[in-house]
Amino acid sequence: MNFYSQKTNRAESQSAATLLEMMYGFQISQAIYVATQLGIADQLQNGSQSSDELAQKLGIPRQRLEPLLRLLVSVGIFSETQDNTFQLNALSQHLLAGTTHSLRGTVLSMGAILYPLWGHLLEGIQIEEIAFTKTFNSSLYTYLQHNPETATHFNEWMQETTREWLFPILETYDFSGVNTLVDVGGGTGSLIAIILNANPHMQAILFDREDVVQGAPPVLTEAGVAQRCQIIGGDFFQSIPSGGDLYLLSRVLLNWEDPQAIEILKNCRQAMTLKDRLVIVDFMLSSGHTSPFLGMGSLSLLLLGGHCMRKEDEFESLLSSAGFQVTHRIKTSGPVSIMEAQPVSYS
Repeated sequence: MNFYSQKTNRAESQSAATLLEMMYGFQISQAIYVATQLGIADQLQNGSQSSDELAQKLGIPRQRLEPLLRLLVSVGIFSETQDNTFQLNALSQHLLAGTTHSLRGTVLSMGAILYPLWGHLLEGIQIEEIAFTKTFNSSLYTYLQHNPETATHFNEWMQETTREWLFPILETYDFSGVNTLVDVGGGTGSLIAIILNANPHMQAILFDREDVVQGAPPVLTEAGVAQRCQIIGGDFFQSIPSGGDLYLLSRVLLNWEDPQAIEILKNCRQAMTLKDRLVIVDFMLSSGHTSPFLGMGSLSLLLLGGHCMRKEDEFESLLSSAGFQVTHRIKTSGPVSIMEAQPVSYS
């Protein structure tokens, strides 16, 4: 049988092309990562440049740089002018550093962390060993503590996805009656800054690891809410600050297996009074159809920490085990859902 002589119908050709496009996708994402790592978008910020000019500024042979540029033009990341120079467009604007719409931290984190991990997807599914530990010889958070540049990009990733994914909670959840909000595991404060800006009466406590909250002051200051937010560094496996009437866990529990998640919830319960509320903002799988976004996210969690995203009833079970009862379940227009709970009396 001569493979190359076989005739195929249009449907077969289209399905083959679709499958091949999926398989080649990793090459495009890696090219975007490399361009971001090289700072090509920043070089083009003040105007178009030729491949020779870019190569000279980046210290890279033109013969190696130009194929990268042309690939990225072909998929719409950069544009090429009639005089064969390269320039920014709507997509590559997101690769610039330090802009309000930047996704640079996301791209750099996905290239440096997720890309190597997905190379171990087969083992990650077949065996119980955590792919991150196998790849980096460390747990995720220990690795970030010992690699400051990667940690910076990771924190930027969290800030950028907060902006892109979590705005819908302001449209969905009513914070108007909250006096003091405690953001547990709140990172560098990007979400608490958004909530405080939308609720000028509110005070807040931002709580996360000491090495993480060190990056919070500039975020809160730029947002104009630093005077209303107390920053506390600590370990939520040890204790959580008291004094709030609403405790927020946004994309925290997804990072931990059930025993650790229950421990975090119990420490929240310890800090709360019976009249206080707990709000979980997280990715919650529903039975049946799963979007590609949540499907990829769930597998990424498996590679990062050895477990997948939870379903709604699994979150409810965690809360019950930690002394809470669910009071509200709320869908948002974004990829995350909201679950509100209150402490149950032990008496």
